[in-house]
Amino acid sequence: MEKKILFLDLDGTLLTDAKEITPENLTAIQKATSMGHAVVVTTGRPLASTARQVEKLALTEPGCYAITSNGALIYNANTKEIIFYKGVHRDCIREAFDEAYKFHLHAQTYNRVGALCEHDTKEMKYYSDANLLPYEVVEDVTKALDEDPIKMLFIDLQDRSHLNAFRQHMEPWAQRNHLDMFFSCDQYLEFLPEGINKGSGVRFICDYLNISYKNTLAAGDAENDITMLQAVKTPCVMKNARPEMYPYGAYITERDNNHSAIAEIIEKFMLS
Repeated sequence: MEKKILFLDLDGTLLTDAKEITPENLTAIQKATSMGHAVVVTTGRPLASTARQVEKLALTEPGCYAITSNGALIYNANTKEIIFYKGVHRDCIREAFDEAYKFHLHAQTYNRVGALCEHDTKEMKYYSDANLLPYEVVEDVTKALDEDPIKMLFIDLQDRSHLNAFRQHMEPWAQRNHLDMFFSCDQYLEFLPEGINKGSGVRFICDYLNISYKNTLAAGDAENDITMLQAVKTPCVMKNARPEMYPYGAYITERDNNHSAIAEIIEKFMLS
């Protein structure tokens, strides 16, 4: 049996709406890895949050990796080493934050410990609670950073149209500053270095581990998963995804994220 590798989004995919992992999903992952297959957590979450989930999944054996921050940071979960890192240039952060405030959006970025923001908002508290990630409120994030951060994130919990308007407004600016923008869910708009995404992370891991394209699978539900789905042989889209995501899947799950759809994928494509 040839080794297969499954790239797995967290929120809306592996995790339930309550941010839990179902016993069925956990059992299926453990069975797949015990047979020699690989499962790589591939998420928009930063490393500090992802590392907790990787520990919970027991995906810390030799050969276990995590693609975090939508591909900006890739992590060897066994040795706890960062094997790839590319950040957003700090010179562009001040302008992006100030423009976001004009749209009444929450703005945040990251250091190695957690999130950084300039206002202690309900959006920041929501994000921190949902991702089990600490945050710090500072006067000026650009002065608080000691390296280029993994990304910027802008949040509106009520109305995606505000984020859409901000995204459209920032398109020329993002092109000039070599940044890509995409939604990781309806409430989160992410800014990352140009060309850095989940798909670039998938390609890096496959090259790094010398795994053939024909043995690659992925599962996701949101816009930031598109590049990941396009980078693998068998792309699986969650039943609970927005309908515009369905064309990116060679397989649409019968179950949703609350009912162990990942176990469904593993049983169908990795254990059979």
